Amino acid sequence: MDSHAPTLFLHGGPGLSAIAERALYGLALPIHWWDQPRSVVLFARPFAALVDAAQEEVERLAHAYSQPVNLVAHAFGAHLALRLAMRLPNRLGKIVLLAPVYDLADAFVRFATCLCLKDQSYEPFLVALDEFRASRDVSRFARVAAQIASIASFVDLSWSPGASASRHWYVNLLAHQPVFDLNTFEVVVKDFLLEDPIPVATTVADSVHLILGNKDPFTDIKAESRIWVELFPNAVSYLVDSGHFVHLERPSEVWWKTRRSLECKTDV
Repeated sequence: MDSHAPTLFLHGGPGLSAIAERALYGLALPIHWWDQPRSVVLFARPFAALVDAAQEEVERLAHAYSQPVNLVAHAFGAHLALRLAMRLPNRLGKIVLLAPVYDLADAFVRFATCLCLKDQSYEPFLVALDEFRASRDVSRFARVAAQIASIASFVDLSWSPGASASRHWYVNLLAHQPVFDLNTFEVVVKDFLLEDPIPVATTVADSVHLILGNKDPFTDIKAESRIWVELFPNAVSYLVDSGHFVHLERPSEVWWKTRRSLECKTDV
């Protein structure tokens, strides 16, 4: 990726932040580690307000640098990247989607199932999960998500077995910094689930890279690759040895310098 072009980071969540990315990379990468505003919870349509805020940030960077803006989007941040590509195809340069999650409900059911297989003692959580499986409405999804967030060890499952040092570092950061806000997550997700599906493909001219972790508990690799390639027809999908936090587990040479360093292209 062109290091001279402005690059905007769209973190996951919703309700996460770029605190971890700033702590890990700082100024070592020419990426604008943007914290999505949690104040969007005050709007009537918080997810729509979040997309508007991301658009304003792209337009600000494009004006400041007088050139298209690259995007690096993690997990739920890929939905912001998608909507920016629909709105501003000529304002965007290269796009990297890290562990993108299209169907949030399916992803959380998959994650929750893995969590239950690991520990059968979460009785209230199992009840909430069964209710959501029976009827996937917004309030039941919020209950499942809240139950997951209430389990102290839920973050551990997001990492690959070989990433124990990175996992411990992240858990310590969660304990001491406002990395995640549950209220923002719940409010934005409820609004997001009320949106109509995105029906058409994007027309961005530059390269799009999908980078999927082979040990990501949220991801069905084939399904995720298929839907994002449909939405970004010029996308190329890659599989790397990682959990959900690809960019925190693996060095930047794996996920950011995409032209030279990605490990393994996958045709799924």
